Amino acid sequence: MTRQASYWIFFVIVAVGLALSWGQIGRKTHRVFEAEPFVFLKTESSCRPRAMPCAAMAGDRAVLLGPVPGGLVVRQTGLETAGITRIELIALSTDGSELGSYLAALRGDTWLVPDVPSQTTVLRVRVVGNRDTSVADFPL
Repeated sequence: MTRQASYWIFFVIVAVGLALSWGQIGRKTHRVFEAEPFVFLKTESSCRPRAMPCAAMAGDRAVLLGPVPGGLVVRQTGLETAGITRIELIALSTDGSELGSYLAALRGDTWLVPDVPSQTTVLRVRVVGNRDTSVADFPL
């Protein structure tokens, strides 16, 4: 066997292995999303939730984050409040590391955000419902 043929066989084996592994990753990801569906919301481009309310939207739903005296509040539309099991908040730093995670407290039709660390640059809001989870990243 020539040297070129041995290289060719090596690269064919590597290519087949990669194709099979990517196929497995795709199937596993599909199963995960079927078991726990997510809806990723797009945040408004000029979002400054500590100064004025801003929204993250996707099709039939929106999550709003805005200021209230003493902190921030989350409101939602397009989702039944009774269908929401919890709202999780994850404080992220500039490098994407997690600074802390919190649960919002329901007060009427709004969810109060506990104090987040001052070095938080992004607040990830996860609205966990009975059927799916909506996720939005708000810059702070």
